[in-house]
Amino acid sequence: MGAIQTTLELIRQKLDEFFRNANPIEGDWVILSNIVDHEGHPYEAAKDKLVMFLANIQYETAISTYNRTTPVKGDQYAIIAPPLYIDLYVVFLANFYNKTYPEGLGVISRTISFFQQNPWFTHDNLPGLDAVIDKLTFEMTNLEVTGLNYLMGLMGAKYLPSAFYKVRMIPFAGEAIQGQVPAAQGIQSPGEIDDKPIKHATPLAAATAAEIDDDDED
Repeated sequence: MGAIQTTLELIRQKLDEFFRNANPIEGDWVILSNIVDHEGHPYEAAKDKLVMFLANIQYETAISTYNRTTPVKGDQYAIIAPPLYIDLYVVFLANFYNKTYPEGLGVISRTISFFQQNPWFTHDNLPGLDAVIDKLTFEMTNLEVTGLNYLMGLMGAKYLPSAFYKVRMIPFAGEAIQGQVPAAQGIQSPGEIDDKPIKHATPLAAATAAEIDDDDED
């Protein structure tokens, strides 16, 4: 499975476990799914569930440190493509209608409570997390009414009680090598004493340096 699928499925399982501990039921409380199919028909398996839906993927621009080369063997360095860091925007929808609508309000409340208690995840509290991910953070994000209506329209759904989260961040760093270069030669570390003779650009500069050396000896 890919990093996005694995990450969201692990979060779904963790959240579903939280619901099950409070109120065990047959089947799952939380599903990772669409609300409707591509023909616009309601997805029956999502009825009376908390639906976890990937609403958007964005490139994270806050990360700027990057070393283009990495040592491979001897004095050779590999040139690699820069890693790509992405953020996920995930919406949780209480897909409960008619008589079960009040239950949906309780479900969305418990969802908010879960992420208030668990704002971040690491390999310690989320076993199985992809090895390239050090930490995931969940930040609740506000959506204006216009943006919320637009999002619901994209999903093909009417308004549902929902919570919108920004998930930071998932790195994509392939191991493909674009080329190799030798280590730079002749680079002197700060403070390092160079015992090689100084080469002067002109005879006049050399003569001036010699006079300075004679004055120092006197």
